[in-house]
Amino acid sequence: MPDSSSRFAFIRGDVAALAIVLAILVLLVGVAPRAFHVATRQAASPTVTGTVVRVVEEHSEPSERGQQRIRTLEVAVGDHVVTVEEATADGDVSLVPPQPGDGVLVQSTPGPDGQPAYYIVDHLRTRTLWLITALFAALVVFVGRWYGIRSLLSLAVTYLLLMRFIIPAILSGYSPLLVSVVGGIGIMASTLVLAHGVDRKSGAAIGGTALALVLIVTLSQVAIIAAKLTGLVGNDEASTVFVLFGGAIDARGLLLSGILIGALGALDDVTMTQASAVFELRDANPSLHRRALYQRGMRIGRDHIASIVNTLVLAYAGASMPLLVILASQTEGVGTLLNREFLASEVVRTAVGSIGIVAAVPLTTAIAAMLAAGQTSNAAPVRLTPPEA
Repeated sequence: MPDSSSRFAFIRGDVAALAIVLAILVLLVGVAPRAFHVATRQAASPTVTGTVVRVVEEHSEPSERGQQRIRTLEVAVGDHVVTVEEATADGDVSLVPPQPGDGVLVQSTPGPDGQPAYYIVDHLRTRTLWLITALFAALVVFVGRWYGIRSLLSLAVTYLLLMRFIIPAILSGYSPLLVSVVGGIGIMASTLVLAHGVDRKSGAAIGGTALALVLIVTLSQVAIIAAKLTGLVGNDEASTVFVLFGGAIDARGLLLSGILIGALGALDDVTMTQASAVFELRDANPSLHRRALYQRGMRIGRDHIASIVNTLVLAYAGASMPLLVILASQTEGVGTLLNREFLASEVVRTAVGSIGIVAAVPLTTAIAAMLAAGQTSNAAPVRLTPPEA
């Protein structure tokens, strides 16, 4: 049966956590965007959803690039049924041929006779994406219970800060690096507080993450300048942004921003794990002093480092699998390939992010040892954990 002090601590932790998160959201999502002047580009024609009714005709005919397949489809768009003609070169696998009943995205352009000509731009995947997302959320709540709900709330906050602060600020012409640092700190603080509560353990994790972010930012800038990376070569998305906005958005800054944001998720995991380990050691043996806590915490941390380094490399390799396939087919030597900017950028991204994450282990352990050693044995931590009935 919990006493009144533990219940009060829980309520106080709830209020403190919500106050911190609300303050971050009000400042970064509510107030800051008023200064933004987002540069947007109007699409050439609106995109609408439709459903393929039937395949009217399908045949092959010669073209300048060889044989091509011509398909005439009837697509229901709103209350109308429109005719869409598709021309696909033999062997082109960029779009799975739509079949009757498939949802599609449709655009229109003025035809030669002045009437709109419709064409399919992609498949409609909304239902599949929602189902996968719902399955993910249900599994998180089923396995994590109260912690799972809090992690989903922190994920929602991350989405808000990315889409309502970081991206609009970059589109408004602000420095991608500065915006990502401010937004990253907001994401870090709010998600750690929501997911793990308000106590010294969270404070240690936030401190370790902040120091690791400073290291990542510093190393990223030094590495990008030293390696003379532009952020454009071999990066089609960054090149498109640069062209669309006339160079108003700094490509190097985008590269730095990507390194920083990409490391945040792993930093959250590493720092919270280390902080938890140190405080558990303190709870198990209150007589442990700061140095002993640090040494024992680092033994756990070294095991964590041994596993996470391989995890990080595999994660980056998985995201760059098409690039690795291209590299394997080249006849150039490894030394020459490593000097190509498109590959050098990936090496810098992987190495700098990994350095920051590995450095977060001793940094967080040191902060946690200092805070845990100064915690009295009868002090009730303020956490977002429901007291037992």
